[in-house]
Amino acid sequence: MKTRLFAVALIASAAFFVGCGQSGHSHSEEETAVEMMKVEDMETPTKLAVKIEGMTCPSGCAAAIQKDCGHLSGMGESNVNFDEGMGYFTFDASKLTQEDVISCIEKTNGGGHYTVTVIEEGETEEPATEEEVDGEVEALRVVKHEDEAHS
Repeated sequence: MKTRLFAVALIASAAFFVGCGQSGHSHSEEETAVEMMKVEDMETPTKLAVKIEGMTCPSGCAAAIQKDCGHLSGMGESNVNFDEGMGYFTFDASKLTQEDVISCIEKTNGGGHYTVTVIEEGETEEPATEEEVDGEVEALRVVKHEDEAHS
């Protein structure tokens, strides 16, 4: 029983390190560092926020996505937050497209691990519940009532 448990733990650990330790491209000493563009130097600065599903760790998944996308020519800012499951990117739309960034995310760590959903500007991850909306309306009524009382 102990041997079987040890074997399962060993296989699970190996799968974790293989899945999280890979990168979308090979790392060699001859690899050229790509310097990200400054936003003020961009012809058409464009912001992109995406929900990234499938990340299992901050170092092998989120960091690898951030680094791989940061190497794209025309990328200005590449920030992936594992805890939020979000990626925030600023790129020059005259050099890159939104699809280029999404494709880079999806291909990181060999591809097939991540699902990307674009978050539209002003959109939240989860819509407000009816209870939350009612609570905000009630709070506004109270504030308006207090303001009228002090007039």
